[in-house]
Amino acid sequence: MKSYFTILIGLLLFLSATYLIAQPSTSFYFTTAIPVNEYQDFDDDVGYGGNLEFFFISPSKEKPIGMGVSLSYIGQGLYFYEDPCDCETNVGNNRANNFINLNMILQVAPTGGTVRPYLETLFGGSYIYSNTEIITLDYNYVNLYVDDWAWTYGVGGGLKFLLGGIDGGSSLFLDLKGRYLMSSDVYLLDRNSIRYANNIFYDSVKETQINFVAIQIGFVLYFR
Repeated sequence: MKSYFTILIGLLLFLSATYLIAQPSTSFYFTTAIPVNEYQDFDDDVGYGGNLEFFFISPSKEKPIGMGVSLSYIGQGLYFYEDPCDCETNVGNNRANNFINLNMILQVAPTGGTVRPYLETLFGGSYIYSNTEIITLDYNYVNLYVDDWAWTYGVGGGLKFLLGGIDGGSSLFLDLKGRYLMSSDVYLLDRNSIRYANNIFYDSVKETQINFVAIQIGFVLYFR
């Protein structure tokens, strides 16, 4: 993992020094995040969110390596406590295992034209938080807020389809992509994190690593 980060930082420095003049672009995506591997056993709820990206060096046929930043949000939601026998409790404001991610992106797109395939890699950090209010039938409640931070990294690829040009020389693309996202160890809530006994709530967190397959659809605007 250390060698991965070393190579990535080296490429960032190389691009900063080499690509002094480049075409910027911005993009927005709708995201569906599917838990996989160990994390799927931990929390199998599908997450939904959005992703905003800005490339200050957009890849092109002449300069196929691009560099940018990505800010994204994914929210899962997780039902912690269920008692079908007597319905002692219910979940009020349940926002469990939400992810705010900030990543640097390197993207390789060696072709121009109306259809542009590409590969990419990313590295950054993720702030994870959960905010849940659980209420008993006699209106006793507890508000539980848990948060943590983790390194994140991943790989992906996709296809950009030209939709048309815009006045001033800009162009608009439809972008379909997939990413595999991973993280360092992080403490999260799972379905067994909250227990209710003798009018008292008990909570705990468990250590895991985040693993998502993210499917994204969005639009990319290339500036002149």
